[in-house]
Amino acid sequence: MSESVLKKQFSNSDLQRMRNLIQGKTGERTSVSSGYTKDYIERKEGDIWEEDGRQWTIKNGVKQNVSKLQKAREVGQMPLFCPECSSLMKHRYDAEFYRIHKHCFDCQVKFETKLKAQGKFEDYKNQIHNSEIDGIIQNYEDWVDDLINESNNSFMSETGEVEAWSKINTQEIVKQKEEAIEHLKKLKK
Repeated sequence: MSESVLKKQFSNSDLQRMRNLIQGKTGERTSVSSGYTKDYIERKEGDIWEEDGRQWTIKNGVKQNVSKLQKAREVGQMPLFCPECSSLMKHRYDAEFYRIHKHCFDCQVKFETKLKAQGKFEDYKNQIHNSEIDGIIQNYEDWVDDLINESNNSFMSETGEVEAWSKINTQEIVKQKEEAIEHLKKLKK
């Protein structure tokens, strides 16, 4: 018979690990090590801090990066449940009505039905119509003011030549602006 020779050398930590396993001490350490450990800071729900040049927060128990566009993201994001009635927002018109009225389609239908029963629906409808016209008037005024204050005196043609165009008549533009605004105001109910 041949004698088996153990060709591998066991280190002290290997021997200690074997002893611990035999004795049933499976969680015991076999060596001691040292090194750098980061300071642990306890963070709570809603805390905001800066780390590595980024802002972080904890929402629903999860560490999240706070982006620069976070507010814009929150404005455009529709919740899963309606804030008023707590029903699931699954109707095909819910997303559109949430962007406008901040509640689901069913809540808007109930609101308008209640207004009709009270006889106030026509006033509500006219208020919406008038606010849309006010928005159009404001956009038109801004556009005309930008056109009047524009400082370009020359334009580049398709051939690459610089063309000097005549100045615009600001008095005529202001007059037309006033006429258009008066016409839009007449459309109000």
